[in-house]
Amino acid sequence: MASVGQRRAWHLRLVSIVATLMVVLTTGGSGVSGAGKIEELKRAGVVRVGWGTFKPMLYLDTDSNKIVGMWAEITEMMVSEGLGLKTQWMEGTWATIATGIQTNKWDLAVSGLTDERSAIAQPTKPFASVGYRLLVKEGSPAKSWQELDQPGKRISVSQGSSTDQLLTGVIKNATIVRVRQEQAILELLSNKVDAQAVTSDYGIGATRQYPGLRLLQAAFGQTYIGWYVPKGADDVRAAVDAWMETAKKRGLVKQLIEKWKLEGEDPA
Repeated sequence: MASVGQRRAWHLRLVSIVATLMVVLTTGGSGVSGAGKIEELKRAGVVRVGWGTFKPMLYLDTDSNKIVGMWAEITEMMVSEGLGLKTQWMEGTWATIATGIQTNKWDLAVSGLTDERSAIAQPTKPFASVGYRLLVKEGSPAKSWQELDQPGKRISVSQGSSTDQLLTGVIKNATIVRVRQEQAILELLSNKVDAQAVTSDYGIGATRQYPGLRLLQAAFGQTYIGWYVPKGADDVRAAVDAWMETAKKRGLVKQLIEKWKLEGEDPA
């Protein structure tokens, strides 16, 4: 029979295990308090927002030296109106946009919402939806993405992007060429690949900028665009979602899509 001291030791150990489990459950294992992240941000005075180049939705304007685009504008409005704070842009890559939150490099990120990213960070309600299509040269005989999913065919894509993640789950036979976002279209223009995987809004803009390109009609996937916050930062997510509901009611997303002339992107 266990002594009183042994029973007490086991009791204390059990209490410790339960306490640890409660921390994991309430913070999602991230160490972020579900009720205190906004207060932490307010003490810092800014929200560090991770971003990657995705022109014309999100990019550095060299004339003003500011981050601009529809995604940039709605993010700054959300941070200002929804969280009452200022935005501090932190440049990253699409491959690290969610892990940057996990490793505390930034507090929030705007991107396509994917299963892979949602396993690392916590998604908010989306503000837009977009389809994924293939961009080809005018002389290409291809009429669908399936025709290009053949051995010997090459498709460029922005490495680590939501486009890359969706394309990887669809393409079975063609070779996927993963490069930086600004390099992906150059691979197509220089005939190094047969197609470029793009979002519909980006692709429509590219066909206007480069008349020798066309966009295949059939989409190989679709996703939503929104924000990511740390797992366990339930107060931040709730504030973002509440602001998003009011923004939708006043037609803000539609107005910004029209302002930035983003054909192929729709309010969520």
